[in-house]
Amino acid sequence: MKRITQTSFLSFVFACFLLALTSSNSIAQCPNDINGSGIVDGEDLLELLSTYGMSCDGFPSFEPAISEIHYNPSTQQGSDNLWEFVEIYNHHEFGLDISGWHLADAVNATVPPNTWLESGAYAVFANDTASYNQLLPFTLVIPFSGNSSLHNSGETIRLLRADGSQSDYVEYSDYGGWPAEPDGGGPTLEWKGPVYENSLPSSWMPSNAFGGSPGSANSTWAD
Repeated sequence: MKRITQTSFLSFVFACFLLALTSSNSIAQCPNDINGSGIVDGEDLLELLSTYGMSCDGFPSFEPAISEIHYNPSTQQGSDNLWEFVEIYNHHEFGLDISGWHLADAVNATVPPNTWLESGAYAVFANDTASYNQLLPFTLVIPFSGNSSLHNSGETIRLLRADGSQSDYVEYSDYGGWPAEPDGGGPTLEWKGPVYENSLPSSWMPSNAFGGSPGSANSTWAD
């Protein structure tokens, strides 16, 4: 009689769970590295299955957030097309697979395949990636697509999952409660942190650092 090992059982559960989720269109909200192994494996899915069932209904959302925006660099720093960027941040305790995720509306940019954003890590979407070469290899730097650029008066930045559904958005501006200093004054727009809803103007501050803090903790977080 063939012995069923824990590994083979988890592999079976993994395969069944993936099949069920794929057929029910629920897979986008489920894959997360629960055990911190660096990959989404059978143990993660077994934990999801035992806690939330086959649909993952009620499973909390573990996704990165838009955390910094540099939409109008000062003339002292240089031109907009060299220094504009949008940063996202993984503030969760485990890594996230962001392969195929993309920015839309204000700018367009797509995350390459097989991209893992570690816990506490940042990804920077930049108009000119050469301007941020000093961030490599510790920070993922992704170019804007085509002729994308950020409007100085404000617009909506959307962070979309690989399936095209919206994960996060920020409708920034230079008025209506939004800080005015990032509009050509030198600072960036920095999110105050994970306890703040980043779609609200009150959740953002001008950076303490000239040109902001791309790829690292926001300069205002120490305040």
